[in-house]
Amino acid sequence: MVSMRIINHYLIAITLCAALGLGCKSMGEKKPGENYSLIMLYLEQNNDGTKYSREMAVYRADPIIFYVNSEPFLSTADLEKATLMEAIGGFAIQLQFNRHGTAVLESFTTSNKGKRMAIFCQFTEPRVLAAPMITRGNATGIIRFTPDCSRKEAERILAGLNTAIKEIKGKSK
Repeated sequence: MVSMRIINHYLIAITLCAALGLGCKSMGEKKPGENYSLIMLYLEQNNDGTKYSREMAVYRADPIIFYVNSEPFLSTADLEKATLMEAIGGFAIQLQFNRHGTAVLESFTTSNKGKRMAIFCQFTEPRVLAAPMITRGNATGIIRFTPDCSRKEAERILAGLNTAIKEIKGKSK
C-alpha cells in the first residue's frame, strides 16, 4: 500500500515535469542546473473509497495517516519563490506563491477551515513534508512550515524548487 502510494505520487511528479517541460533527471543523471524539486499541496477529505481520495502519511517517526483529494490544488507552477527561514529550535521552509497561487490559496483556506493541507514534495525521496491544519483564510500567499526533513534535505529541496521556478518562469515568457 505504501509503495503504491509512493509510485502514484512519483507518477504525478513525472507528469508535472513533462507538462512543464522540465525534463526531470534521475539521481544517476545529475548535471548542474538540472536538479528539480516539485511541491504539490493536497486538501484533506474523507475517504470516500473512490479514485478521488488518496491516503497520505506525515511525520515519518510517528506517522499520522489521513486522506486527501487525489488532485493537488497548488503546485510548483504556482510558486514565486521558496526560502529557508530560521525558526525557534531549528528552521522552516517558506513558500511564496504567485498571483494565481495566492488567489487559489485564499479560496481553499477560507472555505476549508479545520482541514489539513498536505505539502507533498518530490525530490530524491517523494514524501509529505508537513500537513498543517487550516485555521483561517490565507490572503498573503505565503506558507511557512517546519518540514519533516533534515536541514541538508531542506537545502536540497529549496535549490531544486528554485531551479524549477526559474525554468517555469523562463518557459512562460
